[in-house]
Amino acid sequence: MFGFVKEVFQNFAKDWTIENLARELEYVKRIFVVSKDMRGRRLYEIADQSLARLAHKSDLPDVYSYIMAFLVDADNSKLGKTPVLSGKDQSKVSNGIAGPSQEPAWLKSYTEKAPQLETAASILPSFNYDQHDKRIIETELHTIAPKEPLFDELESIVRIKQAEAKMFQTRADDARREAEGLKRIAIAKNEKIEEEYRSRIAKLHLVEAEEMRNKKLEELQALDRAHREYSNMKMRMEADIKDLLLKMEATKRNLSL
Repeated sequence: MFGFVKEVFQNFAKDWTIENLARELEYVKRIFVVSKDMRGRRLYEIADQSLARLAHKSDLPDVYSYIMAFLVDADNSKLGKTPVLSGKDQSKVSNGIAGPSQEPAWLKSYTEKAPQLETAASILPSFNYDQHDKRIIETELHTIAPKEPLFDELESIVRIKQAEAKMFQTRADDARREAEGLKRIAIAKNEKIEEEYRSRIAKLHLVEAEEMRNKKLEELQALDRAHREYSNMKMRMEADIKDLLLKMEATKRNLSL
């Protein structure tokens, strides 16, 4: 999933607006919020910091360069060389608390944990396993370890797709209500037109009344066209939602297998 995010940002992010980048960073946070991988957790922190910078009106190219530098370095196993925020941007994110030389909290926590991990590994007692037991344990670790992050990422994708389906359903409901409102307006206008026509036909000459009627009829036809356009849009959105739900069900079945 990390590679997929990197490909998306490399190929499309340079053309995004601030709103598009913020929306995609929200998706990245949702995907990696439950990640147990160090690289995934770092990406979650980077996305959160970038959103904060965008909220404080930082330059879009600076935020883009910051994210891409992390993605490239992280993919090349250079996690310790990820560029940090400038003093100006750090003070913006922390509302003036952080100074120019202060490191981000996530970077400081990881650099502090690294020597602790090395020390813990060096003081572990040595156990005498025979070679057969070692091979069995290593085989089980290689087969089980990659599956858990993948399962977490797939579950994150499913949750995102469910949220998207809910959003599309809400939009479809809004479109349906708007179409129904337009229909009621069209009916009310039609009744009003007919009433005006009946009241004025007695006062105006037949030709003048006919011209007025034609004008009102054109307005009614325009409203009817608008109503049909909204109906067609609603049908397309409902079809898209059904297709998305079918894909989600297929994904769930694949995950359950």
